[in-house]
Order: sequence, then structure tokens, then C-alpha cells
Amino acid sequence: MAVNGWTDELLDRMRTVGDPLGDTAIAETYELGQQEQVRQALLGFGRNSDAVPAGLPPALQRYFEETAVLPPWADRALMDRGHELLGRYQPLISSILLCGSLPLCYTCGNGAEVLVRSQRLTSGVFRRLAETSQFVVDVLDNDGLGPSGRGLRSAQKIRLLHATMRYHVSQLGDWDAAKSGVPVNQEDLAGTLLTFSVLIPQGLARLGVDLLPEDRDAYFHIWRVVGHVLGVDEQLNPAKFGDGEALLDTIIRRQQRPSEAGRVLTKGVLDFIREVLPFPPGAGPTLIRHLIGDRSADVIAVPPADSLTKLGLSAGGLSNLGYAKAGDTLPPLAQLASQLSLLVFKEGLLLTNKGRRRQWQVPTGLTDAPA
Repeated sequence: MAVNGWTDELLDRMRTVGDPLGDTAIAETYELGQQEQVRQALLGFGRNSDAVPAGLPPALQRYFEETAVLPPWADRALMDRGHELLGRYQPLISSILLCGSLPLCYTCGNGAEVLVRSQRLTSGVFRRLAETSQFVVDVLDNDGLGPSGRGLRSAQKIRLLHATMRYHVSQLGDWDAAKSGVPVNQEDLAGTLLTFSVLIPQGLARLGVDLLPEDRDAYFHIWRVVGHVLGVDEQLNPAKFGDGEALLDTIIRRQQRPSEAGRVLTKGVLDFIREVLPFPPGAGPTLIRHLIGDRSADVIAVPPADSLTKLGLSAGGLSNLGYAKAGDTLPPLAQLASQLSLLVFKEGLLLTNKGRRRQWQVPTGLTDAPA
């Protein structure tokens, strides 16, 4: 079956492909026994203006040099326009990440299994959300992918994190690559990227915010550039938003299945939402089902949308649920999403990191317990 050229044959082959550049850098680091030295050297390495630390293994040095170069098709004007969306819609974007992007990723059973098996690399929904949100802010900040931005360095570190996950999960005796593919393979990487570049504009529309096509395309272009930095194969990194929608639909069709891993990860998200937004009790399921649809929500055992929440929202928004209005022009579900995001940042993310900016780290193994 072919959709815009993405045949099952192509995508099956992409499940056997990792990231040769990143994988070589991580493999050499472990062969030299320098994983802890590298982790420490990269710990505070956050801004693109920072020099690459001295003394890195040769393959890792080459990795940073090669991945620092943006592709020739990167359009600075489009990227500048896309950056403006963060200032306008950051609370809604954050809630779509939590209630849309993450749950939809968890519906893909093979990818969810990798996350659970490497959970000590990505332990705790607080930490995952903190790091993911920080990554989005880094990328979408003014000139985030430019010479003085943080976005490029964050993407480079995340690519190394993916390589580390592949390195360790592949060595587990019970991982069946023939059945599930290489851990964090190209199809899974592309699907995850599209939950940022495609699902967030779709989610904004479902919350009542219809972007101008020019703004949507500019936002999509930023994430296409990020996909290049992350090592996503060009065949799975489409140039147009409509093609991105088609590819995401194709990957979800192929990979979506119920799994215990997906249910466990989703429960973590729902528990987190209940902790920061205890009332209305059905806020999490209601938002997730609204953003990814009932069919996908059923795959990961999201409870039914709460009737009290739906009634309160349909009757006039957060004021009926005990909250001040987030904005008179926002539809009720967008008000709820905005309120959730504000509470997450006030009561969750800052507390888990003592108010400091979250720094991506390249862990040394599956047994690491990140601070």
C-alpha cells in the first residue's frame, strides 16, 4: 500500500535503520570507556555559541561538527515566522504535547516498549515532560536554531540520547529486532517528529485556534529542519504539511496497537494531570480524547471523557468549574488546556528542577537514575 510514496516496503526497511552517525559516536565512546567523561563534558554544553568541549572521542567530535550544519534548504525567513507561534500559543502548545503528542506516541506499541525498557534513561513523566517542553522552547525560541540559539545543541544531545537507547536496548536478551525493528528506528523517529510538526497545529485547530496556512507551514518547516538535525532520513522528512499529515496517518496505521507499555506510560500522564489539576477529575481523559480521538485513546485505555467536565465546558468554560476564565476569546476546551499548562509549569516543572533550566544529558546506561 503506497501513500505519497511511503510504501509498506519502504517503511519496513526503515525499521531496520538507526542512525549511523550517532550510533558510531556512541559505540566508540563505550569502546574507549569514556562514557562518564563525555557525559560530564556535555552536561553544561547548551548554547550554540559554546565551543565543542575538548577531548571528546574522535567520532563524537565529528558528530558535533557534521550535525551543526543546517541543510541547504533551511529557510531563515520561514523559521523566523514559525518562531512567533511560541509567544502566542505556548500554554496551548504545552498542553497539546502532554495530552496529544505523548499519548499518540504511546499508541504505537513497539515504540512504547522501547520507552519502558529504557525508562531509567527517561524516568518519570515529570522529567520527560520537563525535558520535552524545554526542547520545544529551545527550538521555537527566537533564533533557536541560529548561531546563538539553544535549539541546535538540544537536538544534537537528543540524537545522542536516541543512540544511547539503541545501544543499550539492542543488547537486551529479550529484544526481538526481527519482529519490532531496531530500537528508535527511522520509522519511529519520523512518527515522533510528526507528533510535534503535524499534531500540534492539528491540536490548535481542535482547540479553536485556526492558524493561517502560512504560519502553519512556517511552523512545520522548523520541525523539518529539526528532523534533519535529529538524523531523520530525508525520505521520511517531507517538505509539505499535507504530506506530513499523510505520513503520520500511515505510520499510525502501521504501528498503532494495544500494549501494556503504552497503557503504563499513559497512566503516568493521567496521574500527572490529576496531580497538578485535581478538579475537574475528568480533565485528562477529556483533553486526550478530544486531541487524539476516541479510537486512539481506546488503544491506550484512556477512561471515558468525564460527563461533569464536558457539561461544565459546554456550559461556559472554566468559570463553571471553579477557575477564572483564561481568556474570553478562547473556547472552553482551550481554556482548560491553557489552565493545565500554567499549573504544570507552576507546580510541576519548576519544582522538579528547583526552578533551573532543564539541561539535556547523555546518560551512561539504562541503570542511570537521572537527578
